[in-house]
Amino acid sequence: MSDKKQNQKSKPNVPAYKLLDSGEGRKLEQVGPIKINRQASLALWPTGLSDKQWSQADAFHHRSDKGGGFWGYGPTGQAKTSKFAEEWQTQVGPFVLNTKLTSFGHLGFFAEQLDQWNWFIETIPKINNTLGRPAKILNLFGYTGCSSLALAQGGAEVTHIDAAKGIVDWGKENQKLNPQVPQDSIRWIVEDCQAFVEKEIRRGNTYDGVVLDPPSYGRGTKKNQVFKIEESLTPLLAKISEVMNPEIHLIHFSCHTPGFTGKILENLTRHAFNVEGLNFQSEEMVIDCENKSKSLPSGICLKATRQ
Repeated sequence: MSDKKQNQKSKPNVPAYKLLDSGEGRKLEQVGPIKINRQASLALWPTGLSDKQWSQADAFHHRSDKGGGFWGYGPTGQAKTSKFAEEWQTQVGPFVLNTKLTSFGHLGFFAEQLDQWNWFIETIPKINNTLGRPAKILNLFGYTGCSSLALAQGGAEVTHIDAAKGIVDWGKENQKLNPQVPQDSIRWIVEDCQAFVEKEIRRGNTYDGVVLDPPSYGRGTKKNQVFKIEESLTPLLAKISEVMNPEIHLIHFSCHTPGFTGKILENLTRHAFNVEGLNFQSEEMVIDCENKSKSLPSGICLKATRQ
């Protein structure tokens, strides 16, 4: 995150997100009113803050050998119950977001995407100006809707898809917390991404752009719908290409799967889509530490636009 974007003013009475420190495979974060200590596998360097400062975390995430994990509370992370609310609000860049501690160690947002949200807000008006109408953008694997909020705030008509109803409901709650986002500009749909795209092909619906952040592994709304990125991504991209207008105006492709690089995302995109006239840019997504001593790498993204 740039200093300018990192220092955006918080809304009154809503504490902001901050990365306080990272190192030794962990990250220490201020998440609204609480501090948390959780995994950061790429933080291979020594920590910058003292052990005493790290021990001030209110919650500590423990990884489970069976997948997911659990949160421990208190200075040592050993207490089983917390002294704070199960849900609260956090200012993350331009948005106020409902925040919860999930068993997988997630919060309901990915702070490394903040620069991407700002980019959507800045880029969509230019696309709308070119088209002479609001851009129609498909957001797949949309999670709790932060990218959808940014696209909509920029002026796009957004179709948001995620297979988990609870996650989509979470996104709807986030939209209500942000009155600057037009409340009728996002279609929230609970469905497996590939199944939805196949239905859109049959319906003849098309879009001006696509945003996707596929997981390494995920499940759809039905028992037999399983997504494995190495096997499922290429056929999904081929299907997505069938619902894009002949002149695509935006492709935003982010990924957190180890081994996936910007060049891999570009090669996959060039193979799947008609990219004539698009400008490509890939970048590492990072979270800047509050003391500006270092940045924490957290995935890769590819942007392709006509702007």
